[in-house]
Amino acid sequence: MCGALSPLAMPAYAADAVVVNRVAATVNGRPITASEVRAGLAPTIRELLVLYPRQGSQFSAELIKAKKAVIDELIDRELVLSEFESRGYVMKTKYVDDEINRRILMHFNGDRDAFLDMLRKSGMNLHEYRQKVLKDVTVESMRAQKYDRGIPPTPAEVREEYARSGSDLRDITKDQIIYDKILLPAQDPADCGLSIDEQFAKAQELQKDIAAGRISFADAAREHSADSRASYGGRWPQMRRDDLAPDFAGVVFNAPEGKVIGPLLDPQGFTIVRVNSKKLAPAPSLSNPDVKRQIEDAVRRRKSEQRYREWVERLRDRAVIHVFI
Repeated sequence: MCGALSPLAMPAYAADAVVVNRVAATVNGRPITASEVRAGLAPTIRELLVLYPRQGSQFSAELIKAKKAVIDELIDRELVLSEFESRGYVMKTKYVDDEINRRILMHFNGDRDAFLDMLRKSGMNLHEYRQKVLKDVTVESMRAQKYDRGIPPTPAEVREEYARSGSDLRDITKDQIIYDKILLPAQDPADCGLSIDEQFAKAQELQKDIAAGRISFADAAREHSADSRASYGGRWPQMRRDDLAPDFAGVVFNAPEGKVIGPLLDPQGFTIVRVNSKKLAPAPSLSNPDVKRQIEDAVRRRKSEQRYREWVERLRDRAVIHVFI
């Protein structure tokens, strides 16, 4: 009988490693650490590993783009902190706690253990992460004080922004989905004579046959899938987002309905998935004072974005910035 996927065949980013927290960049002598970069990249890497199980050129290109965006954001953060820290503002602990909880909800389906596991793998402890979030929240507050003091948003602007982004404030753990799934177990090449790349290629061919209509998803599931729902044509009943692994949930909830995606990385091998329907949790009511405040803040941020970017670019022009990774 063929064995399970050998740990040596798993993508390098999925393995634990000893992490050295070196300096990734400096801004006017202020350090940005490698662990801060890894923490910022972690949610993206987890989803990329699911989307591109064998990594390859597209994985590398997406990772390079994400890494540059994270480093740029951290540089901007240090520029703003450096500009304003002399004013002696103090950020309330509650705002930091609220932001950490929001990130755990958005990126880990509210799973605190998964969040702590991400920190461990990134080489950052909880105290260091709190300091990072403190900086992020402080920068947002400083930005608001500098550029959000213009004319208050009109009721029409608030309604438009709520229609555009109100759903982003929902409790995403209550999102629901119905999908079809095929599990193709990865086998140990020492027992089966096929390399992991060859097994992945077979999964790719099956995905292409399904997408092209050469075989129905249900027939492919009954014939090839080792999933517990194979006899049902791969159809899973309606499930909530928090019933799924965070990385898998992030991929399937972002996939268009009806599209066949994969092969995706699975602990047992490779999966092919088709999303049948999604039902997102309702947006919180605009009558909620906290929700209204967040929507008004979003309007102000959007209206001040150009001026803010121009200001940050002026700070960059005057700064001494070195990037080492």
